[in-house]
Amino acid sequence: MNTDDRMRELFDDLVRENRPMGQQKEIIKPKIPKVPFAVEEAVNILRGNIQLSGNNIKTVAITSALAHEGKSSIAFRLAKSMASLEKRVLYLDADIRNSSTSIRYDIPGEKVGLSEYLCGNATKEKIIFHTDDPWMDILFTGAVAPNPSALVSGPLFKELIAFARSVYDYIIVDTPPLNVVIDGLLIAKNCDGTVLVVESGLTERAQADKAARQMEYAGIRVLGAVLNKAQVSRGRYGYGYGYGYGYGYGYGEKRNSESSAKRGKKK
Repeated sequence: MNTDDRMRELFDDLVRENRPMGQQKEIIKPKIPKVPFAVEEAVNILRGNIQLSGNNIKTVAITSALAHEGKSSIAFRLAKSMASLEKRVLYLDADIRNSSTSIRYDIPGEKVGLSEYLCGNATKEKIIFHTDDPWMDILFTGAVAPNPSALVSGPLFKELIAFARSVYDYIIVDTPPLNVVIDGLLIAKNCDGTVLVVESGLTERAQADKAARQMEYAGIRVLGAVLNKAQVSRGRYGYGYGYGYGYGYGYGEKRNSESSAKRGKKK
């Protein structure tokens, strides 16, 4: 057994032994909506392209220019897809300002998470949860914090990422949208590469270009782009957006009523 395997085994023991009120620590069982085969296949293609980007790509940020483009859904499904290959995967929800993971996947109760750790109020063993998939763990955002930018730019976030790299094969990081708050850039800067999610038919080219320029100026490695919610036709998943590879696959979580109304007006 090599050093990394031993560290993973010891960490697993610590996570399991972190028992609130003398009970076994909760196993998270996310309820994941079924999607068409084309969606699953597109995510698998995305997974393959990330793997082909190099063996040094372990920490991948999934971001977008604006809110509600489907980045969180893609990040979670990508983590599940990686785990299906029997790779040790951590899904890290770093959108402290506006996380929807617990609601989207019907996960009950408040979970201690990233914000508590970055404030120095929780250890790594307390914030990382095993899921019902033996190859996938999850790290929630935790409590809403008033200063997310300061938290993710501090040394504890860098230490957490470095630790996760020693325990997991892949860390999939869901970040806030780049054109809304600075947090996304600060988080992506600590990752090996970033995937930009663009919503077909809604995100303006100028917004996508702005996000791409921000990453370029910050020295962030862009692995490619995903064209999300693209129309599926003629046996294809959609078309690339122009930043490396692209995949559109006609899927996405429902937007809020205001956004839906805007789409209706455009028709």
